[in-house]
Amino acid sequence: MVQGSTHETPEALIPFEVEVRAWLAEAMQDGLRFAWSAVWTTRDNDEEYAFRQSLGRRLGERGWLFPTYPVEYGGGGLTPEHQAIIETEMSRYGLRHAMVFYTLARIVAPCILKHGTDEQRRAFLPGLVRGEVVVWQVLTEPQSGSDVANVRTMAIRDGDEYVLDGQKIMVGSHHQPDYLWTLVNTDPAGKRHENLSWMYVPATSPGLTIRPMSMMMGIKNTVFFDGCRVPAANLVGGENSGWKVSSTHLELEHGGAGSIAGDPVVDHVLGRCLEQQPDGTALIDEEPVRAILADMLIETHINELLAARNYWLRLRRTPHPYGGVQYRYYERLLRLRNAERVQQLFGYEALVPRFDLHEDADLEHLVRAGPGQLHGGGTMDTDRLVMARRMGIGRSTKEDAPTTA
Repeated sequence: MVQGSTHETPEALIPFEVEVRAWLAEAMQDGLRFAWSAVWTTRDNDEEYAFRQSLGRRLGERGWLFPTYPVEYGGGGLTPEHQAIIETEMSRYGLRHAMVFYTLARIVAPCILKHGTDEQRRAFLPGLVRGEVVVWQVLTEPQSGSDVANVRTMAIRDGDEYVLDGQKIMVGSHHQPDYLWTLVNTDPAGKRHENLSWMYVPATSPGLTIRPMSMMMGIKNTVFFDGCRVPAANLVGGENSGWKVSSTHLELEHGGAGSIAGDPVVDHVLGRCLEQQPDGTALIDEEPVRAILADMLIETHINELLAARNYWLRLRRTPHPYGGVQYRYYERLLRLRNAERVQQLFGYEALVPRFDLHEDADLEHLVRAGPGQLHGGGTMDTDRLVMARRMGIGRSTKEDAPTTA
C-alpha cells in the first residue's frame, strides 16, 4: 500500500484503486441485501446498522476510515487522492464514506487533532479514527440552537473533574453513543464567547441521561446532565477557549467538509420518468415534465460542483472563504425545491414510502427532508450571516475560514 506521499500521479494510483475495489467487493457481500437507510432515518435498521458499524471498523483497521490522518492515530497516512478513491468506490455501493455508520467522528476527530494536546490526541483519536467508538455532537439547548454561544449547560471545575449540569435537545440518533462531544459554559460570569469549552464526555458517566425524541425525520434525543462528573483531562482546547474550537467544528458542520458523493434521488426520479407506462408512453414525453427534470438536474449538478470544490479545498487545507455555508445554503434550498418537484411529477405516489429503495432515493423521504432539514446545524439565517461576515458585508474586516483536518 502506498503511504506518506504528498502527491501521486493517476498512473501511480491505479494499483491502490484496484486494491480498494477488490477489498470492497468482498467486504460488501453481506451488505448487498440492504436498502440503505439515510443518516437521519425513520427505519428500524438495527441489522443494517450492525453491518455498517462492522464495515466502519474494518475500514478503520486498514486506516481507510480517515485515510489522510497520521498512522500513529489510526489513519492511513495517505494522500487526498487516495481518500477520493476510497470514497468513490464506496459510493458505487450507495454508501457515503463520511457516514458509513452513525457517528460524528468526521467532525470531532478534526477538532481534537487541531486543538487537542498530544496526550488527548493519543487517548481519543485512535478509537474515533478506527471506527471503534460512536460519538454524538451535543450542541442544541432548549433556549439556544442557531445561537450556539448562548450555552447554559454549566461545567464547574472540582479538583480533577468538571461537574456538568444542564440539558441538550434534538441530538444523536436511535443508536446509542460511546461519547458525547459537547459545548459547555465553564465561566458563568464570563463574557459571551469567552466562557465556553468543549468536552469529550463518556456516555456511561453517572448523572448523564439520554431520552429519545420522535421527530419528523426520525429519532433524536434529549440529554440531561445532572451532577455529571467528567475528568478535567477531557476538556479539549483549553478552558474558556471553546469558541476557537467551535470555528473548526462549525466549518465542517456548515458545509466546509464538502463531498464527492452524488444524490441517488435524482437518478431515481429520472428513471421513473423514463419508465414506459401501460399505454406505451412515458412521463418524460410531456414537455412540462422535461422542464422540471431539466431544472432538477441542472441545479443538482451545480450543488455537486460546490460540494466537490469544498471537498478538495478542505483536503488541500485551502478553504474557500465562504464556500462552506454557500454550499449548505444552496443544498437546503435545492432539497426543498426538489421535494416540491417530485410531488408535481408523481402526485400522491411521492407520499408513499418505498422500503425497497435506498432511503435517500425514496421520494417520501425527500418530501419530508425538504422542510425537515432546513434547520439542522443552524437556520438559513445563520448561513446568510456567516456568508456576509466572510465576504466583509456590514463589517470593516472579513472573517477567515478556518483550515480543518
